[in-house]
Amino acid sequence: MLKLITTLALLAVCHAHIIKPACDLLSIQNIIYQKEVLKENVNEPYQMAIDYNTNTLFFSYSAVNPTTEATVFEQAYLNLKTKEFNSISGIIGGFAATVDNTNNNVYLGGRNGIYAYDYEKNKATHVNPNGYSIWQMFFKDKLYYTAYPQERVYTFEDGNSIILPELSRTMVQLVALDNDLNMYFSNSSGLFLLNKSDNVIAKLGEYTINSFTADINGNLYFSTPSGFYKIDKKNVLQLADVDDVFGLVVDGDNNLIYGSGDKIIRLSATTKTNCF
Repeated sequence: MLKLITTLALLAVCHAHIIKPACDLLSIQNIIYQKEVLKENVNEPYQMAIDYNTNTLFFSYSAVNPTTEATVFEQAYLNLKTKEFNSISGIIGGFAATVDNTNNNVYLGGRNGIYAYDYEKNKATHVNPNGYSIWQMFFKDKLYYTAYPQERVYTFEDGNSIILPELSRTMVQLVALDNDLNMYFSNSSGLFLLNKSDNVIAKLGEYTINSFTADINGNLYFSTPSGFYKIDKKNVLQLADVDDVFGLVVDGDNNLIYGSGDKIIRLSATTKTNCF
């Protein structure tokens, strides 16, 4: 039985500013960033992941089925260098993505399980038929994912899905692991840390989290509908207040990329300072 310890997170606000429409500049930790729209006309871009080997962003977005007029989720990619964009075929209700950057494998999640992506064919192949409906995915030492409506964490190895024993009775919507394999997860009650060394769970705050991500070095970040945050062990650092956020990733140059409304936006470092 896991012991639940509720702790107060150390929240440090690091020179966070709201993006100003007139100049589209944002200051984060004394660095000025300019907003650059990478892709328009993709509704609610969400559940993003970067393949650092190909500089490709994978994400899901909302679309309308022309026959039934129902809202459906589709998967797509955007090459961050060439800006090539394309939808990905073969997924039923594509909603989640993660990348094993060590072995150059891209995994996508759908309404009926996990898919592996083939760049040459631009197609996803089902690797666990009759699987759960995937809510979110994260790759570290192995593939972790959460399922809906179960709200549990599973691992996927050698074609098998196994519920994570440490959290088998804990509701989990989103999950991420740091370089020490400590596990961070969120549910309707907030953000929690499962410490690998003693299996103790600590509450880090009552955040409404809509995405976890790791940069190329394994540092963890998360987003809420109104901002960006970085995780440092038990400390949560607020980076910026930004409206209408659906998801967040960090590219190979440490620029933040996020989904907002019907756009994918990159924050790139700049020397401009005229708005501050």
